[in-house]
Parts: sequence; C-alpha cells; structure tokens
Amino acid sequence: MKRIIYLCASLTMLFGGMCVASAQEQGTPKAADETKKLYDGDFFLGIGGGINIYMGEQDGEMKLHHRLAPAMDVYFGKWLKPWFGLRCAYSGGQGFGVTNADSGNIFSTGTVYEKPGTEKYRYWQKFDFFGVRFDAMFKVTDFSGKKDPFYNLCPYVGVGIHKVYNTPLEETCIGVTAGLYNTFSLSDSFDIVLDIHETAVPENFEHETGVREGRNPNGLFSFDGIFTASLGVAFRF
Repeated sequence: MKRIIYLCASLTMLFGGMCVASAQEQGTPKAADETKKLYDGDFFLGIGGGINIYMGEQDGEMKLHHRLAPAMDVYFGKWLKPWFGLRCAYSGGQGFGVTNADSGNIFSTGTVYEKPGTEKYRYWQKFDFFGVRFDAMFKVTDFSGKKDPFYNLCPYVGVGIHKVYNTPLEETCIGVTAGLYNTFSLSDSFDIVLDIHETAVPENFEHETGVREGRNPNGLFSFDGIFTASLGVAFRF
C-alpha cells in the first residue's frame, strides 16, 4: 500500500508541475493555446521487467549470475518539446549480495555463500526495495531535426526517494539516477522499450558499510549502485 501511495502522489505532482505555468496565465488567448498544447498528445505510459544488480561492499566476490535479481519499471510522462520530456518513474524489485554477517541487521539469509578459490566466509544477502523518481529526458535522435520513425535514443537523469521495505530495519533515502531510454516503434501508439539505468544510493542503503577490496583501508565509499535493465512496452497518446 505504501508503494501505491508513493506512486500515485508522485504522478499527481508531475502532472501538476507541468500545468502550473499555464494555469498562472489562464484567460489570455496565448495561455489558452499553451494550455491546449499541454493537454494534447505526447503523453506516454510504460511498464517493463528485467534485472537488478546491486553493487555493495562485498558483492564483487559473487559470480555475476548469482547477483541477478528481478526488477520492474512503471512510468508516466510527457514530451514537452520534440527533444525534451519529463516523467515520473517507479523502479522496484530485489537486491542480491553477500555479507560477512550470518544474521542480524544486514538482511543475511544465514546461508553460507561458497565461492571456489576463497576461504572467506560470506553469507547470502537478500532484500526488497523500490524507488519513485522524476526524470528529465533528452531525445538526442531529434536534435538534428531528422526524426527516426523507428528508433529513438533518450538519455536521462533523475532524482527520487528510494526505500528498503518488508524488514524491521527499513531505510529511506535520496538516490540519483542516470540512464538510457531506447524505443523501437511498433505503430503510432506503441513502442518496445529497453530501459537501462544506474542509481546511486547511500552506502548504508542495505545497512552495511565498509571498505571495498583494493581500496584505501582508511577511506569509506559513500555510495552503492543499483544497475537495472528492463524490457517492456510503452503506450503513446
């Protein structure tokens, strides 16, 4: 329920933000034209599923395929210009990793992670999380003025609230995201979407801090990373 409230509130804020400038000058012919343009077309709504790879302190000691966790993206936005748009996005799923604690407050499952060639004891780590963020999107394939009817590449940056949940030690923090939104048009209304993004969250997001192997033992990393790749569909209207 908390995730649904986060998502609905964020979508309302996004739509309100896009309308406020027009509403301030309502009543003039120019404002009426701008308001009409604001509501006419260029909206998009999408959903996708894929993988998360969490990048924590000891997670590099795992085999890559053991780090693949389920992910989901849901988003709503609008192109304000042919090359610029805003969207509200929900990203959620799970994170898999390892920790040197067998129990307690670092989401350890208590199961030993065995990696050939090492004598270190590590334990499987698993947690659920989601984030709601606002993205600024740039359709670089439209910069030249020659629109590609089939493919569009849209780098974006965003900021939002991210939360670990379903655990006695919930964590809420601000995260920063950068990504690539790739669309392949099926028709005038539908796209196949490949969305790839990386989110930086505070180091204690999964309640574990420490020094990564090969780094200065006197220094701590301030951020962990969440890599997400999802494949889905988007409806344009």
